[in-house]
Amino acid sequence: MDYEYELIEEPGKHNCSYLGTDYMEGKMFLIGLFAMLIAVTSIIFNTFYTIVFIRNPSLRRSGVFYFGVIAVIDIIMGINYLALMVVPVYMDYYHYLPLWHMFVSYVRIGMTESSCAMFGSMLMIVLATTERFLKTFDGKTISVSRKFLERNRYGVSAFCILLACAYKYVTYFELDVERYPECPDFEEYEIAAGPYAKDENYRFYFMFLLRNTLDRILPFLVLLTMNILIVKAVKEDERLKLQKESVVSNGKTVNLKSHRRNVKDATRALISLVSIYLLSQSLQVFLTVWETINRSSLEDGFPVMYSYLNDIVSIFTLLASCLRFPIYFCCNRLIHTASIDTLHGMRITCFMGSSKKPQEYSPIHGIPNSLECGGAIDGGSKTSLSSPESISKPSAVYDEKLQEWRL
Repeated sequence: MDYEYELIEEPGKHNCSYLGTDYMEGKMFLIGLFAMLIAVTSIIFNTFYTIVFIRNPSLRRSGVFYFGVIAVIDIIMGINYLALMVVPVYMDYYHYLPLWHMFVSYVRIGMTESSCAMFGSMLMIVLATTERFLKTFDGKTISVSRKFLERNRYGVSAFCILLACAYKYVTYFELDVERYPECPDFEEYEIAAGPYAKDENYRFYFMFLLRNTLDRILPFLVLLTMNILIVKAVKEDERLKLQKESVVSNGKTVNLKSHRRNVKDATRALISLVSIYLLSQSLQVFLTVWETINRSSLEDGFPVMYSYLNDIVSIFTLLASCLRFPIYFCCNRLIHTASIDTLHGMRITCFMGSSKKPQEYSPIHGIPNSLECGGAIDGGSKTSLSSPESISKPSAVYDEKLQEWRL
């Protein structure tokens, strides 16, 4: 979501001009239609998961706590994308001057919010991966670190959000909106470099060198490394368990397909969040490396491609936030069941006028009624789509290795 602006350093009479959106027809379809649809879908999905997260304390007590925080941040990112990227496209396409006046009134705040949200989301992904990484390996120091994170998820998350805001608040001073009363219509206002961005040392060392390293390349490499190690460790651990365990338990043959299914579910749940982040950031890392080596070859040799790639980078980030909840829903059975239970409860409230909240899904307190074909508690009676006698009731088992409840 980087906004391109020009440096205005020479004093004197201003030449009235307005750059606007380049390659308007293509950008209208790419941003005005396709990206807007992704942003709206992302807001809907993440709003729903936030409701699931709030209604189910069992999720907040587990390692998926960070997913709920990321969902809230993704809502902010979706709204900011509509305000900072979609609005200018429609404004330039229809030449609607009031939209331009509204845009320049919030662009600095919006860019600052967007920068804080993206960096905060990255920190939450690193936290979630770190906690999973610490659960995967053994050791005294690792055990102490793991217990500290598990007991202080709220405090550590709040610290990371505050750190992101402290690191990114300077974005507000890197932009400026200058007004030229003598210029007409769209040319009256111009988005230019702010006081910080006019300093050459600041632009190179902080905006280019530090941000490209700390915001993009370093998190990409760290998450990629931890993701590979986690997957290898989980597969090795399951292989050793199959070798050590007896193939006969209580006179019954162990179902090897069930073991393989558990390995597959655990692996998918482990790598889902990190994988979509890595995929969404791969193009950004590629462009960053190219810009570092030879930026002029992109700007002069491939101007059209470079313009579209910058927009696609933002769309990839937006797409990742949109896909997070569907992947959680498919890979994590606790989130899957809690989501169905919440959706069923909302449906009862909306269409049947029920004022009572359905029982939350909590594997610690026994079998949820939500597993009984969408059953909900209402005055002590069970409501189900089929008779309770014909439904098998799965139980929850606490995994000592992962320190999580699993179905």
